[in-house]
Amino acid sequence: MGVLDIGQAVNVGLEKVRPVLPVLYEQDDMFLGLLLTKGDVQKVGARLMRLPLQIKPGGKGRAVNFGGGDLGRGSGTQYDVAQVTPQGFAFAIEWQKIAEYATDADQKAITNLVSREIKNAMKQFRTFLDQIAQTAGNGVIGTISAINGQVLTLANPPGCTRLYETQDVQVYDTTITTNRGRFTTINVDPFGKTVGADPSTPLPAGTIVGDVLVYDGLTGAQPIGLFGIPYFQNNATSGIYLNLSRTVYPVQLKTPSVNLANASITPAAIMQAINFIRKALGTAQAGGGGKASKLIAYVNTEQFHQYRQLGITISTIIKEGGANQEVDDLELNFTGKATWFGAPEKVSIHADPTRVDFLDLAHWGRAEMKAIDLYSVDGKTKFPIYGASGGLSAAEISYFVTLLQIWNDSPRSGAYLYGCAIPPGY
Repeated sequence: MGVLDIGQAVNVGLEKVRPVLPVLYEQDDMFLGLLLTKGDVQKVGARLMRLPLQIKPGGKGRAVNFGGGDLGRGSGTQYDVAQVTPQGFAFAIEWQKIAEYATDADQKAITNLVSREIKNAMKQFRTFLDQIAQTAGNGVIGTISAINGQVLTLANPPGCTRLYETQDVQVYDTTITTNRGRFTTINVDPFGKTVGADPSTPLPAGTIVGDVLVYDGLTGAQPIGLFGIPYFQNNATSGIYLNLSRTVYPVQLKTPSVNLANASITPAAIMQAINFIRKALGTAQAGGGGKASKLIAYVNTEQFHQYRQLGITISTIIKEGGANQEVDDLELNFTGKATWFGAPEKVSIHADPTRVDFLDLAHWGRAEMKAIDLYSVDGKTKFPIYGASGGLSAAEISYFVTLLQIWNDSPRSGAYLYGCAIPPGY
């Protein structure tokens, strides 16, 4: 008879499992959250939503002779209408029944995996919508700069910040005309700007450097997706803005902008962008009185870094005046108030790392036919999967869905810096 050793102890020992499940990937939804909480929402049906715009002034000002002189003719204010149509988006989650049965009680597992999966799916769906809300309305979420086998390097901006692992994406040619096919992502690296194709779904044949990645579900040449920040905050004088021609309105639909030409941001550039809003629409539009209280500064971590560096590198400071004087000044990291000359700072890892967008959320909103919710049929939100035999498979599927489109009814109420240098190491 052998001695009682560790092997015997293992046979009767209890397994210890830490009852915590950390999330090892990002689920950022900063802009979507701002849009849902601060933006305007308009419930719409099957018809186009119309956004009437007062677009050009009327009236003829002149000097006249009141001693019988001709007062001349006049004119009227010009109006036009932008149009918005909601688009449908879905987020599918699927599980085997064995996973449900194995975790449906506290005695079996540290969490109910199906319940947790539904909660996770809502967060991930919001993340997906936030990622595509950074696009120019064409669905492009990345551009291929190098290919090594089944691993793509994506150009920065935006790198890989608008993709997540296990996502189905499509490859289009550089003109967004030819759809080369679909693959599923694996190993999305935001630091190396690389993304791999899952071995079960290799890169489509013909994929080359310069091709773009487009989120799944868009079809045809030049697809139209969710309208994002660069669709509205745009200095183009051609193209379309919510069914209005930018060529017809080259001034009225053009967002004030400052090109830094790959230089670091400066206080002068920030003040210039805010003052451009005032020059376009009047001093009151940017807060008036030297403040930009109606705006937010929407930035990526890269420009957050650059702006903080401005405060650090200033070495001589004379502080005086009232307690609130700092709202008009460069934030020098003393107060802890994250403002860009009075505009509250909002940091998003999905934002363009070479831009700083000043957004007036009073002019942003969404046309919503269906709010984000579980897809249901007769009150049921879980649906069976069918097997090859035609009978039921031991698996189920659920969908989060929404029908919406983003709009901005005043492109000149915001401004942006572009061509901002990315700090070393990013």
